[in-house]
Amino acid sequence: MRDIVWYYPESLEETSKLLSREGTIPHGGGTGILRMSMRRVRGLIELSGLGLDYYRDRGKEIHIGAACTFSEVLRHASHESILYKALSRSASTPLRNRITVGGSVSLFPMWSDIAGPLIALGAEVSLVGSREGRFSVEDYFNLSELRKKTLITEVILQKEDWESCYYRETRSSFDYPAFTISVLLRRRKEVIDDMRIVLVGCRGKFRRFVDIEQQVMGLKVSAVDVHGLVRGIHIDFNSKKFMSSEYLKHITGVQIGRVVAQLLG
Repeated sequence: MRDIVWYYPESLEETSKLLSREGTIPHGGGTGILRMSMRRVRGLIELSGLGLDYYRDRGKEIHIGAACTFSEVLRHASHESILYKALSRSASTPLRNRITVGGSVSLFPMWSDIAGPLIALGAEVSLVGSREGRFSVEDYFNLSELRKKTLITEVILQKEDWESCYYRETRSSFDYPAFTISVLLRRRKEVIDDMRIVLVGCRGKFRRFVDIEQQVMGLKVSAVDVHGLVRGIHIDFNSKKFMSSEYLKHITGVQIGRVVAQLLG
């Protein structure tokens, strides 16, 4: 393996120039690098000097710096928020002290506990490098050109009140989830004002069930037929360890129904 050059930028402008170099990638918590091939890596950009380890409440928006760790997010986030529910169950305490928000979004590991909540919340990412500006996290996941030679500097969330439920399909509490389900609900009296349902772990990495969301909009909670909603769900999975694709299809439909029913009460 060739020698790897370390870079220690002190500004985003300097970082943008470094990102344009072939084989030069950002280094934050370092947990993702442990699981990737280093053959094509020629340089590592150490991000600790950029001051991106913040969590800021700006009134209508929350800005989370890319170098903010999961543990730091948990110190600030409301215990009722879906972000807290997801990240508090992700990995272990030592890993939560290392895993950064920017790295987890950028690498999108299939066991990610942050992707589903961010998609459901309509989060945005701020980028520097070959593409600059604010982009929806959903576009970032879908469009490869947003991920090439760019750095996430922060994740932006709108401050909104949601009821939420988060589910991880695991064999044990410390296991990687086979899939995760994120559901948000906002009701006005007993009428559904908005609902968002996101599955992570299927083919294509994730799916948002916009068709189901639209069906329940404006309905009274008591009028929702949960079994009818999920009966027609068709989801493609690759087989996983100890779980066939057919089993995953079946159990996902069951669990989405349970999570939605639980949230509707």
